[in-house]
Amino acid sequence: MDYSLTDRLAVRLALPFIEGRYSGTQPHLLVRGQPGTVVELDDGRYHGGLQDFRFDVRYNLSRKKLMVTPFFQASVPSRGYPTLGHAAVGTDQREYRIGVNLGRQLNPWLPKAYVQGRYAFGMAQEVAGVAPKRSYAEFQFGYILSRRLSLQGSTVWTHSHNGIDFINGLFPNNLTDEQYPNHDRISRLNLLDVGGSASYGITRKTNLFVGWGRSISGTNTHLRAIVLTAGVTKSFAARSREEKASVLPSTESKKALVCTCAKSK
Repeated sequence: MDYSLTDRLAVRLALPFIEGRYSGTQPHLLVRGQPGTVVELDDGRYHGGLQDFRFDVRYNLSRKKLMVTPFFQASVPSRGYPTLGHAAVGTDQREYRIGVNLGRQLNPWLPKAYVQGRYAFGMAQEVAGVAPKRSYAEFQFGYILSRRLSLQGSTVWTHSHNGIDFINGLFPNNLTDEQYPNHDRISRLNLLDVGGSASYGITRKTNLFVGWGRSISGTNTHLRAIVLTAGVTKSFAARSREEKASVLPSTESKKALVCTCAKSK
């Protein structure tokens, strides 16, 4: 849910529900072969539940050709959940991010096109002696084909400034007994994803979007071969407020502002 408090100040609250299962040849079964430490998440069945409360606040500084909107974001686990296993719903860590959104329509050169991006620096809760610090960046290029249909291409980059490495030939024997069950939470992950999406305005306040994404490079994490996304966004505001809340100055532009790239948990 996204709510505009004023013409410049907006807040967002989210609580994802995630359901997944692992199908592969290297499930997590025991913690270093110790009896009594069975990992149930990778048994081939679906596991899931509520993940983390996500809250962010944004304040628009500039509405000229270049839109500048700083933000603060907090992620807090909604409950305690297992984190060891490929089918884990998340990392069960608090994380705080501070960053900035930038956006611009490409008129007069391409009046129906726009670019937008964001950068954030995140600090996560310390686990096993490691407090992960990461940079998150995203860039999008969009083109409005008509008042109802728009296309968008996106790139998402995640870079860890600290953490543990999964060294070929040594992992997991290079980790301590405390690090191993937490390796997904404190890894020095680096990931680059690309994706594309289309948004169609069913009505003035309801949009349908579909998207595709995949990872093209990464270390200390799993690469995604393909991610398919589909969804609906619904606005409950009056038209004038929709235009004020938009990152871009037109209602048509706002319809395209849905990122459907592959993203990390």
